[in-house]
Amino acid sequence: MRIRSKVAVFRSAFMVATIVLVIGAVQPAMAVLGPDDCVDFEDLTPATVYNVGGSFSDSGVIVTMGDFQWSNGNWTSAGFTRVETSNLAGSLGNEMQVNNITLDFDFGRVVEDMSIRFAQLGGNINLTINGDFRNELELVDLDGQLIGGTLVKVFFDGTTGKGIVVITGVVASFAIGGQELWVDDVCENPPSADCVEFEEQPHPQSYSFGQFFVDAGVAIELGEFFWSGGGSTTMGSCNIDNQQISGGTGQDANSDNITLHFDFGTWYERLDLQYTNLGGNINVWVNGAMANVENVTDLDSAMLGGATILVQPSTGNFGMLVVVGHIDSFGIGGQELWIDDVCISGRPLFSDDFELGNTNRWDQIVP
Repeated sequence: MRIRSKVAVFRSAFMVATIVLVIGAVQPAMAVLGPDDCVDFEDLTPATVYNVGGSFSDSGVIVTMGDFQWSNGNWTSAGFTRVETSNLAGSLGNEMQVNNITLDFDFGRVVEDMSIRFAQLGGNINLTINGDFRNELELVDLDGQLIGGTLVKVFFDGTTGKGIVVITGVVASFAIGGQELWVDDVCENPPSADCVEFEEQPHPQSYSFGQFFVDAGVAIELGEFFWSGGGSTTMGSCNIDNQQISGGTGQDANSDNITLHFDFGTWYERLDLQYTNLGGNINVWVNGAMANVENVTDLDSAMLGGATILVQPSTGNFGMLVVVGHIDSFGIGGQELWIDDVCISGRPLFSDDFELGNTNRWDQIVP
């Protein structure tokens, strides 16, 4: 809940000067989107109009109006956005009509995964994610594109003009504009997930080629590792420790010239893991296809085994590896690699909620 207050202060000239000095020493509170929250424009008054250079606050987020680029490449600052209740974007309550203007959202922090409801009834589109600007005739033209290190999917009903944009990845900045565009429910949607956290193993504990262990109901088999210059080894080890080098909490797993193959017992639509690579090359397996690279970041925006790989950040030796697509199998190995929190989402679920059993009983998808 957000609390707003207005205070009228009447003081002498001396007291006013004193108060100004005190306030000047205090840092103002930063507007921040709450966890898993939405900008739904319900804090705004219907029929209010904003022009280029103006701004408003909703759900703890500052939205600033900016110039719009037409499809011919020319820019305009003559557009406007208006608070409406027509529900063209497919939600309830207030929404924003966007007319030859851009809405730039300052979430006050990075957000993980986003969605936005929209209705596009004419004109072109401007979309910027993490500084990567796109100008397209239709939002649906951006479906499947990698923008600003994120994967964009657009679900669109051509009959009604309504749709949803789903952005997978870490978003530090976001802006959208149009000519006959309505938007609503700009939401953070981090995936719910099942995770291997390596907390069920004793430490220190070491496993070698051909062995396997089970953590969080998932079987992890240790396999051959391939070096970057050719050749391979089965002499490596997987070591469970509590040094938290990967960036997670509790225990993590060190891959020392060995590959960890994860058997989740089903297919799934997304996998995330935390990693730190302190040296040597990397093997990543997706659906039977292997990539042998010098660093995890070399895989950013790559396709492997029919899935898309995102690495955040896209430089450095630590961060998040994200795999998006239909995933039947996954494996990862390194020479001086630590991993933790190997999480999946979008998996089938048995009707009796059990993870293992007869695959004929799968009847739904866990989001």
